[in-house]
Amino acid sequence: MTEPLTTSDTFYHAKVVIRQPKKGYRFAVDSPILADFLPGSNAPALEIGCGVGVVSLLALHLKKFPAVTGVEIQEPLYRLAVDNAAANGMSGKFLVIRGDFKRMYAGLASVWTIFCNPPFFKAGQGRVSPDRSIRLARFEVALTLADLLRCSAAVLAPKGILCLIFPHLRQQELLVAAASHGLYPEKIRCVQPFAGAPPDRFLVRLGKTRKRCAPEKPLVIFREKGAYTPEMDKILSGA
Repeated sequence: MTEPLTTSDTFYHAKVVIRQPKKGYRFAVDSPILADFLPGSNAPALEIGCGVGVVSLLALHLKKFPAVTGVEIQEPLYRLAVDNAAANGMSGKFLVIRGDFKRMYAGLASVWTIFCNPPFFKAGQGRVSPDRSIRLARFEVALTLADLLRCSAAVLAPKGILCLIFPHLRQQELLVAAASHGLYPEKIRCVQPFAGAPPDRFLVRLGKTRKRCAPEKPLVIFREKGAYTPEMDKILSGA
């Protein structure tokens, strides 16, 4: 099998090195934002659609979990995730499985933390990329929102949580769908590109118990064009 052309990119002042495809779907700022949002746990975690392993490896570097299992359906990304785990000395903590979460979730149980940067767009919504890796990562082709919520609810421990980053325009849709599977918001934080701009995505932590959930102060990415806010600088540095 021909190896894809890749680039090497660094996080946290080069303490985490990630190899990713040069063309096709590449990680964005959502990855460190989600890694920062995750609460710590003494139990291993599960990432759905781990791609090349960015969020899991960042979370492990931050010592959020003792170990993470990542599930990835695309063979090239799966192989890169395995390589990235080894390159960062995390092979013993980051187990990558190639497979379809919808088909394998029945073999899992009592997971304390699941996290995912799921496809943002419904299949057929907007211009679908001809690149297969982008289609699967950005559009609900292999995994719909309903699939993710249903399967996650089935394997979560009674006090387990599901953490996601998702488009703000689909917030109400997600919350209604989550409730239909017995998952309710415990924490919500909007993400804004600039202080005066409306949010374009949001972070959410879902659990199996109804709780009072007051939205938190938004995360603002840029203080001005090309310059991150102090909080975003801290997130990107792994502080």
